[in-house]
Amino acid sequence: MESFARKNDSAVSSCLWVGTGLGMVIILSLNLPASDDLRQSEPVMVSPSGTVLTLKGAVLTFACLDCMGTLTHQPYEVWRDPHSADDGDKTRKRKLVMHSPSSSQDMGDHQFAVICSEKQAKVFSLPSQTCLYVHNITETSFLLRADVVTLCNSVCLACFCANGHIMTLSLPSLRPLLDMNYLPVTDMRIARTFCFTNEGQALYLSSPTEIQRLTYSQEMCDNLQ
Repeated sequence: MESFARKNDSAVSSCLWVGTGLGMVIILSLNLPASDDLRQSEPVMVSPSGTVLTLKGAVLTFACLDCMGTLTHQPYEVWRDPHSADDGDKTRKRKLVMHSPSSSQDMGDHQFAVICSEKQAKVFSLPSQTCLYVHNITETSFLLRADVVTLCNSVCLACFCANGHIMTLSLPSLRPLLDMNYLPVTDMRIARTFCFTNEGQALYLSSPTEIQRLTYSQEMCDNLQ
């Protein structure tokens, strides 16, 4: 993702965030070739930044918000059909789509780094790496899934706990918004396949051939009726 790898960084750069089962997030700096160059002629250089962020429990997810609290979308590569005849014999180049930072970020304003583990969630201010908010989600159980999603024109952290509770937390303040008992996990298929999507929805495999869709948003429920 495009973020601040070190405390003294003045601009965002390409980084690789690695979460571990011991609750550590290690940030690696990536030196990518220019977008017009091929990877074969200029390799990607990876170096440790020295930044390590810690939480309780195994890390599940992390995301970045800009200074206005808007989710920062990660770069992606445009898919092209390798068998398409549109390009003929032209040399194919990989095209990486980057999301330009807002004008406020150009002036050196910070980002919010949202990190969630099996036990707690933390929000750090970047590049200072100051921990702004901490929320201990559960002490008696553990999270199976956590995702940063959009809901009602805002961003929140959605969590699914092993005791069957679905919880949402506001971002970046980590205030509890929802805590409801949905379904205790008795089937490992649910634990492995459960995922949250935008606008208050979630999916999981209820059987090898069936997908269960649910919503925890009243607005989405009204639209489905």
